[in-house]
Amino acid sequence: MNQNTGIFFRAIGVSLILVLLPLAASALAPRVPLIELNPTGMPSSQGRGSSLSAEGSSDKMMMPNPFSYSYVAGSELSNEGSSGNVYKVVLTGNPEETLTKVAKVFGLTGTVFESEYSQPEYPTYQIGSKDGSGPSVTINWSGTGSWWFNDSSAYPNAECNGWDTAEDGSEYCSSYAEQKPTPELLPSKQQIIAEAVKVFNATGLKVSASDINVDLSDWGASASAAMKVDGNETPIEWYMSWGSNGKLGSVSGNSVQFENQGSLNTVSAKAAVARISDWRYSGQIASALWDKYAPSIRSEDPGMIAYDSPTDTGEIAEPEASPEPIIVTVNQAHSVMVLIWDKAGNAWLVPGYVLIGDQGWLNTVFALEDGVVALPDPVEISPMVK
Repeated sequence: MNQNTGIFFRAIGVSLILVLLPLAASALAPRVPLIELNPTGMPSSQGRGSSLSAEGSSDKMMMPNPFSYSYVAGSELSNEGSSGNVYKVVLTGNPEETLTKVAKVFGLTGTVFESEYSQPEYPTYQIGSKDGSGPSVTINWSGTGSWWFNDSSAYPNAECNGWDTAEDGSEYCSSYAEQKPTPELLPSKQQIIAEAVKVFNATGLKVSASDINVDLSDWGASASAAMKVDGNETPIEWYMSWGSNGKLGSVSGNSVQFENQGSLNTVSAKAAVARISDWRYSGQIASALWDKYAPSIRSEDPGMIAYDSPTDTGEIAEPEASPEPIIVTVNQAHSVMVLIWDKAGNAWLVPGYVLIGDQGWLNTVFALEDGVVALPDPVEISPMVK
């Protein structure tokens, strides 16, 4: 090898080192999370006065659960990871124009005013009745930009049959007239679907009759439909309901669009089972998916817990000091889109799983690989004391 040839190959070697060193450093560098979760797991706007918020979350404490579960993956679950699109849910339009447009659909006009329970972080605006005595439309310009129409006349108070006087001298109703269903006043299923298609399309959700889910009983009726992404229903939904007198009582919707953040890797269904025990991995799914995957739970089935069984409000029995964990084998996994909330109050649609165990109920977790989502600090479980 002559001197020039040696210099040439040394130059190539140095060039390769200069190229490969940044690549190696990039591979070893910690991943910057795309999403930083809300510590409560709920939208920030629901954290104030909502039954969905985790009370005492600032203290990182939760009420104790008398049951202990251990989740194991069944042999049927796949050990292969995959990938899926991630979408950031962003507000679209502005609150005043959106509210005015929605109000016109329900025949309401007037000046937009800031609601009395509006807050700087969660601005809320309204058109119509301030005190709820008449129809109104309200919009909350945070999260998914949710709005809702309300007409209290669809849910009239029961007639009072008798009045009594309290110790402080005030009168109160002591006997109400029996309320009876009036199914003859309710719209038919076909009428419900037609009205839902008209209202949902007019307020920003493009749907057809086949997209409408209907619930009809002797006491009332409701219709719902979901926004879709990649052809799949999401938990961001429109909803409307009629009172037993046949009047339209409430309608709700949202003001958002989806921004695709690209396709990211996901863990396998088998690996996702370990996430069930950690609430921080949970996510919301569309109502239609609950109807599709949630099995009917019957209290007479051995080993199952009946969720609708009555709660004993008497003295709470002291649980065993160290109860044996209930082993739940997860034998079904379905890929779905789940909704999670970041600490800034933004919603995200990410790949997830519906996991179904042999005990009969389902769990939902997001499936993104570790490092994409920054988890909040774990919540300490408060020990039971006498």
